[in-house]
Amino acid sequence: MINRRHYGILAFESSSAASQAEIKITEKNWTCRLIPIPEQLSAGCGLVLQLSMDDVKEIKAFITKEAISCEGIYEVIVSKERKKTVSPWKQ
Repeated sequence: MINRRHYGILAFESSSAASQAEIKITEKNWTCRLIPIPEQLSAGCGLVLQLSMDDVKEIKAFITKEAISCEGIYEVIVSKERKKTVSPWKQ
């Protein structure tokens, strides 16, 4: 389950790349979903892949192994006031 207050996102250069990554990641039984890109980012396409922070490290290893091109990995924290803080993921 993805925590809606603290989650990771993968950014891609196109919506089709994001969709293809979603298929491959869910085939490995990780939970993820396509969401609109947060306004704090200006990555290539309008969609990002949302995932649990608990899975980020494993998914990063998987996409590297599978040569899935990713524009960036970010951590998102949503405050009680619904303000999003988006920062590059630090391993």
